[in-house]
Amino acid sequence: MRPNAMDKQTLIRIAGDFCDNSPTNYLPDRALLSEGAAEGNNFARNNIYGNASDALRLGADSESDYVGMRFYKRPVLSVGAASNPGFFDIKKPEAVGAFHKLPSDWIPDAKRVLSLCLPFEDRILASTKNDPVEPSLEWLMARVDGQKHLLALGAFVRDAITQEGYAAICPQLEDEYAMRPAHFPLPDRNDIPPYASNWSERHVGVVTGLGTFGLSTNFISKAGCAGRLISVVTDMALCPDEKDYNSYLDYCNKCGACIRKCPAAAYLEGGKKDHRLCGEHIHKTCMKYEPRYGCGKCQSGIPCERRPLAKG
Repeated sequence: MRPNAMDKQTLIRIAGDFCDNSPTNYLPDRALLSEGAAEGNNFARNNIYGNASDALRLGADSESDYVGMRFYKRPVLSVGAASNPGFFDIKKPEAVGAFHKLPSDWIPDAKRVLSLCLPFEDRILASTKNDPVEPSLEWLMARVDGQKHLLALGAFVRDAITQEGYAAICPQLEDEYAMRPAHFPLPDRNDIPPYASNWSERHVGVVTGLGTFGLSTNFISKAGCAGRLISVVTDMALCPDEKDYNSYLDYCNKCGACIRKCPAAAYLEGGKKDHRLCGEHIHKTCMKYEPRYGCGKCQSGIPCERRPLAKG
């Protein structure tokens, strides 16, 4: 086996530099319209709430007070072994389901899965505290316009690895990636039920050591719950991280703040989530703020927004 010319710390550094310097991480004064560029791949498909979520329309309504606004801080990264039995556990019906892919479905000789979390910038989080029900325009821009940067980061890390001579795949950029909200049909993909994906970034993040779930099914990373997730599968044998938790809820202190903040009242007794109520609320925001949509109330203005509150 040839030695790795790249280690985790190098990846963290160059990914952070990319986030500092990439124009995709800042609201432009006009839309970035290069659909063929890596950061544009699957943009419209991954922004899936209604036909209005069109990359070509974003930027047209950018106001001077928001132009140049940064979406995300530098990312945090965890490295997990692709052979971890936890990836098989995701296929269990009580987790996601049999349709969920394994790392080896993306790369037959997969050795590692890299999970990245992009924490929202302080301005984005501060803006969400102004109204308990309506999403802020800053949050909507970061969620939808900022999707290009999330995908661009996945493409950047993938390409940095392939330039070292290894195989790498960013699942969200692949045609085989599928995500299904209830009201949005997936042609020829009846195997995927509503509110599910064949590559769940949150479940993958738990397996790789990036973090755990919270009571509201949000994901609490080492940088807190206010962020976005993306991952890369590779045959490069980076040193895997050791988890500092044992259970899928260990980063959550079960204070219930995320549940109480839900404007859709989507959480039932015992912490169960009614995905239909959540989906209907987000769909309403799309109809009101198109081409953007979002909520974020269960990720912001709560004690764990910037850090885990408990560890196993």
